[in-house]
Amino acid sequence: MRPSTDDLLATARHYWPASMADALEEANPEFQRRTQRWNEALRQVEQWDGFRQHLKALLPGCSMGDGTTTSQASFRCIVYPAKGYPMPPIPWAVVGCMSILAPVFTVYGITFEYEGRKRRAAQLHLTPLSGPMEETARIIARELELRFHVTELPREVAATPVPVVVEWTEPPKTTLFDALFDSEPTIVP
Repeated sequence: MRPSTDDLLATARHYWPASMADALEEANPEFQRRTQRWNEALRQVEQWDGFRQHLKALLPGCSMGDGTTTSQASFRCIVYPAKGYPMPPIPWAVVGCMSILAPVFTVYGITFEYEGRKRRAAQLHLTPLSGPMEETARIIARELELRFHVTELPREVAATPVPVVVEWTEPPKTTLFDALFDSEPTIVP
């Protein structure tokens, strides 16, 4: 069962500071709580790695990346529609994020623009995705639900403003998406 929006807002306030001044203060209580939560979540890293290996088997024509970073609040897997080294320029990626702060997940797409072989720009696409990203997103969502018993956070709830600072995103721009998943979702390896 998905937590209520009020519960998610309270969770965001518990783990992220209310102001940039608080965020810049060394060892602020929110940072300490988030660090403790990450230490607990990292005990599941083998389960997360097993999930990514399982996705590789389900998506044999794709490459899998891990975009997890402890500066954000989720485990992130990235699926690219290509294989090889060096990887050819790819048109899109699908990202699955599972929050470490609440039993919720999201799946989104990114399309890329290139200048030669170098990525020049990335654009975020929220669900429902279309075209070739749709099936990949459906598989990731299904497997997150089955393996981790988390529920998808609806797009309109993810867009709810929250009065916290996540990395360099400040109110009124900060949303539950930023606080529960990632404040820079288009930055992927």
